[in-house]
Amino acid sequence: MVPVGFDVGLLHAYSLTRPATAARIRHESAPILDTPAERSGELVALAQLLQVADLASHLVRRAEHLTGTPVPGTPVPVP
Repeated sequence: MVPVGFDVGLLHAYSLTRPATAARIRHESAPILDTPAERSGELVALAQLLQVADLASHLVRRAEHLTGTPVPGTPVPVP
């Protein structure tokens, strides 16, 4: 079980790289996200994504190790 607001908060978080989409989700979801309880659910979703983001560099290195090629779209590490 997840807190109220988690699902739409996660959807909104994933859309943040597309501002127009994020704005529409935020607008359409305002009745869900604009209360204290639902904000808590959104914060839980954001915290979950931040934990996963901390793993991103490790996951990229592992994928590159397994494939022997750079992962597209990741910066080239500076030695």
